[in-house]
Amino acid sequence: MNTATPLRFMGWVILLMIPLFGLWYALGTLPAAPAFLLARYALEWGLPDIVAGVSLDQTRMLVLTHFGEVDGALVSAEQAGYQLAYPVDTRLVSYSLPFYAALIFAARVPQAIERFCRGMVVLWLLMAIGLVCIELKNLMLGLQDALFQRAALPLPPPPVIALLYQLNTLIIPTLAPVLMWLWMARDSALLQNLGRVPVAAAATGSSSPEL
Repeated sequence: MNTATPLRFMGWVILLMIPLFGLWYALGTLPAAPAFLLARYALEWGLPDIVAGVSLDQTRMLVLTHFGEVDGALVSAEQAGYQLAYPVDTRLVSYSLPFYAALIFAARVPQAIERFCRGMVVLWLLMAIGLVCIELKNLMLGLQDALFQRAALPLPPPPVIALLYQLNTLIIPTLAPVLMWLWMARDSALLQNLGRVPVAAAATGSSSPEL
């Protein structure tokens, strides 16, 4: 195997990430738009007694609740005269898209655009789940017991919500693109060559004469 191939691949990944992340930043809300819509439907359907509406403010998903606050106490929005709102920056999860694009196009796989689009659909679904989990954490901290008492559906306990928040902000946005790339590029020359290394090493070791 040409040992420079993985190095060239990493070089292309780093090179492509510069314009792709620039494009991702310039597009603003568009990269996360499908994930936002899925998260919006999930929150409005799953928490109708908590969530009054979900909107998009630049790159922030803004969740309006049925609650307000007077003298530190939660009251209805009508009593308070305003609604408590909890924002989530969609870029916390959407940066997985330019990272995935850099990986898939640097690997020079056949039908790269088609494979990128198929993987992007899965990433959008994961991003929507991530936005919901992040928002659950925000609602849990802001509304505390009222969230669990008024929720129409049973919610995970606070430690599980905290864990899901950590997973969807620190691990999944970086790990999911790599796993998706490994699956979509599984027949690429790069991964096939990498897969032959252990086999070749084992064959070389078994053929060496014993002392």
